[in-house]
Amino acid sequence: MADTATAANPKAPVARPFPFPVGVYDPITQDYDQIVVPAATIAAWTAPIQAPLWQVSPTGWLRGAWWVFDLTITGGGTTATYTNDGPFGMVQKFTIYDLGGEVVFQVTGYEWMTVNKWGGYFEINDPRADLTYSTANTGNVHMTLYAPFEVTGRDALGTVQNESKPGWKFELYIDTAQNTYGVGAVLPTSTATISLRIRGYLDSYLEPTGAAPGGRGFSQTPPLPGTLQYWKSESATLPSGAAKFDLSNGIGFPLRNVLYYARDAGNTTRATADGNWPDPFTILIGNVNLLTTSKNLHISRFSKYYGYNGVGATAPAADTACGRENAVFPYWRTSDMQAHPGEELRFKYIDTQVNTLFRFTGAFGASTTFFALTNWLATPSKNRYALIAGA
Repeated sequence: MADTATAANPKAPVARPFPFPVGVYDPITQDYDQIVVPAATIAAWTAPIQAPLWQVSPTGWLRGAWWVFDLTITGGGTTATYTNDGPFGMVQKFTIYDLGGEVVFQVTGYEWMTVNKWGGYFEINDPRADLTYSTANTGNVHMTLYAPFEVTGRDALGTVQNESKPGWKFELYIDTAQNTYGVGAVLPTSTATISLRIRGYLDSYLEPTGAAPGGRGFSQTPPLPGTLQYWKSESATLPSGAAKFDLSNGIGFPLRNVLYYARDAGNTTRATADGNWPDPFTILIGNVNLLTTSKNLHISRFSKYYGYNGVGATAPAADTACGRENAVFPYWRTSDMQAHPGEELRFKYIDTQVNTLFRFTGAFGASTTFFALTNWLATPSKNRYALIAGA
């Protein structure tokens, strides 16, 4: 049916289609359910194990995927504790492969948690603040993590086409008992048995219908179909004293987030590295100073932007729900319309070229293993400004 105005006046301009995702349903459907037994007992749980590969079923357009982890320990006593990266250290490595087999998302379990906490995808970002999250002294764990494709919900940019099988693939490795509970944590009783149920749910858009009742059509795709957001990590050992780290991942593309974090020189605890974090520290792009800040000012700023101020009578401790993370310092470019990260118009992404220098500098209190977890976008046209225009 023609648009009403066009039918009345054939010379009238054709009405533009309603933008995606107007006119579509956005279902959540279960597509993965596996029981993984990492070992016969806690004592024997000393090596990583791969979970069955999740080959994603076609749904139309894929916004992301919810992962629900239920770790059940039988006969484990009541003295289990959680430290450092626990329980997110349960995931040794999580990888998303696109239709051509390219890695677009690869993180450790703890990094995956920080993607959720600092990436700008939700109003309450912290997985520990989820109403269903639990870590019991019996060793039982329930946690939920999200793997995002969609960058901004207002126009569905980044949503990927998901219409073939085999198609997108999710690969997951489960780590050891010690890394699950954290370095230095008290494990459940050594003879306890283990069962880990992992469920996966696809967060999708269906294909739009043809037109609204008045005849005005619906856009059939999100803006810039084929746009992908990436999350990847890199690291280096930095010496005590003045040091620098030059970013490699994402250079040549618009940067959305860079999450810097550190561990002590043995690549184990963040708590030790937190005390050795540079104060002040600087981020440069070429010769331009993007940020020079004290450690506490940066904590104060992100606590305000991410909404972690005023949670409880006193500030939450590091590595707890709505608290800061030991030795994790996000640099976000996702606040445009309001302060909250994720309320973005894509105006503030950092434009980089293949030879752009993006450098972190500061004086560390001790030798450190330093990490940069980078989030960037790639458009089919390789045009950074198309992200603003949406075309």
